[in-house]
Amino acid sequence: MSRFLLLFAALFYSGVLAAQTKVYVAAYDYPPYFSDILETDLTRELVRRLNEHQDNYEFIIEVIPPSGRYEALSAGGCCDVIFFESPSWGWRNHDVEIEATFPLVRGEERLVAAKKAGRTQSFFSSYEGKRFAGVKGYHYLIAGELKASDELKQEYTVYLADSRITNIRMVLGGRVDLTTVNDELLAALDGSQQIKVENLLLAESTDFQYELHLLVGPSKKIEASTLQRMLSELGRKGEIDRLFRRFNMERFQLYRPSTIR
Repeated sequence: MSRFLLLFAALFYSGVLAAQTKVYVAAYDYPPYFSDILETDLTRELVRRLNEHQDNYEFIIEVIPPSGRYEALSAGGCCDVIFFESPSWGWRNHDVEIEATFPLVRGEERLVAAKKAGRTQSFFSSYEGKRFAGVKGYHYLIAGELKASDELKQEYTVYLADSRITNIRMVLGGRVDLTTVNDELLAALDGSQQIKVENLLLAESTDFQYELHLLVGPSKKIEASTLQRMLSELGRKGEIDRLFRRFNMERFQLYRPSTIR
């Protein structure tokens, strides 16, 4: 009898796993939201919490380059959703049908340089004669206009890397003069041994602000409303607050359990 029950349990469990819908999460280097350089990040931690929370969906991270995110979420693309993304970052220029959840984060970006004797805020007033480090596929606000990194390269001396962490290291090492960093990354790196944030001169004014959502592509494997419900359930359990607290990001957090049901 016990063998029969064990066999039944094994068959039942395998059936539950087989019934799970696999949802592929596009993830590109955008720390602290996703990074292969950092020990962990918000996307990996949220994926783990979502998988532990329910049995209907299995969320699987698929690493892509930043410039490949539109194709990844397009019809027939490799992925179904992307986490911590702004609909204003080039999506309107691509024929991709997306749905957005409520915003989770309000972030901001600013210029940074290496601290040097005599260097002041006036250093950020112009790009002329300066070397700028960017990331392939990112967008930057220059002279009031949001431009893709390849457009920026046509007008300025720009070195494009694959990681914002690399950009910061290039600035600190003197290989470039300027780069743009999101305040969320600076907060997450505070006290880190990987990057000495205290050695950076931060521009007092921010380049621009943005709100980050979970975006759902046209595959229809999952709806934005379903993701919102899961987020609300995790929020009521305290998991969302713990997630942002882990990365020192409470001040950027928009979604709180008390605000959305």
